[in-house]
Amino acid sequence: MPDDRRTPLLEEHVRLGARLTDFGGWQMPLQYSGVISEHNAVRGAVGVFDVSHLGKLSVEGPGSTEVLQRTLTCDVEQLAVGQASYALVLTETGGCIDDVFVYRLGAEGWLVVPNASNVAAVAGAIRDQGGDPADEWDRWAILAVQGPGSLELFDRTFPGAEAGSMPLHSFTRLRISDGEMIVARTGYTGERGVELYVPAALAVDAFSALLDAGAAPAGLGARDTLRLEMGYALYGHEITTEIYPLEAGLGWVLAWDTPFRGREALVKVADEGPARKLVGVRCTGKGVPRQGHTLLYEGRVVGELTSGNFSPTLQTGIGLALGARSALPEEGAEIAVGARGRTIEGVIVKPPFIRGER
Repeated sequence: MPDDRRTPLLEEHVRLGARLTDFGGWQMPLQYSGVISEHNAVRGAVGVFDVSHLGKLSVEGPGSTEVLQRTLTCDVEQLAVGQASYALVLTETGGCIDDVFVYRLGAEGWLVVPNASNVAAVAGAIRDQGGDPADEWDRWAILAVQGPGSLELFDRTFPGAEAGSMPLHSFTRLRISDGEMIVARTGYTGERGVELYVPAALAVDAFSALLDAGAAPAGLGARDTLRLEMGYALYGHEITTEIYPLEAGLGWVLAWDTPFRGREALVKVADEGPARKLVGVRCTGKGVPRQGHTLLYEGRVVGELTSGNFSPTLQTGIGLALGARSALPEEGAEIAVGARGRTIEGVIVKPPFIRGER
């Protein structure tokens, strides 16, 4: 990956006083006013995230549909032009290389959006199936407009798409200035919203227009607390090459009737039953659980946290934990989190931790 990859909005983030951090080789805003205030802005009104660090792999030409049908776990062939789907990319042994969104742009035209750190791995998986993905990292800025008032704000700012009437996981094209953006009814917060693929040269104007309309700038710190409240998986936490989708509660992402890579391994896992299970933890005692902390039940270690943070909505610590299915207690059981020499009392719950607007 070149060292000069940067969001077209970097100077805007600096101007707004953002605290920057490295995400997959990109300098991206972690927070502006603070994670909690930005989180609450998305839950209560509208926030806008710059997620331009996400991958942008174009897959086109004869046979591209069949290539992606073998690469991705969703039923690619059933997607109509103007539809998108969440999917996984797996190893031959059924572990998770990454999770992606795929957009059908045309009969044989696709956009695959992986995590920033996994662009090369996902591109390699597509090539393994005979595809020739083009890395269009600098073509688009990606803005996520999220929150209960997001669709109305977007339609006021950019009339024409009628985002408020768009079905979930659909997308359309909208002319802006002398270019065209893709407006997708997708997101990672649990709230209503759209994700905008804006030509890089128009990114500052689009971002500024959304802020002027009343959207609050939100950083990737709030994006993580928002996704965790919904129990959404995150690569490197609930999604790794060492965790099967069925263990992470992602069986719904698998189109079993398609020939995706890793299918045979997962058929065996399904037949035998996954050995591990992902559960939610809501803390009742003071403290914030973190990835790597242990999950304790009746004094025994029965799992390990894959994610943990403070929930601004619930005002307590929450987390996701992976453990042996045979050892994990049932929902409602009282547990403890082992956190660096101390314990935090809690209870097993079934995610999501809150109910989003979507």
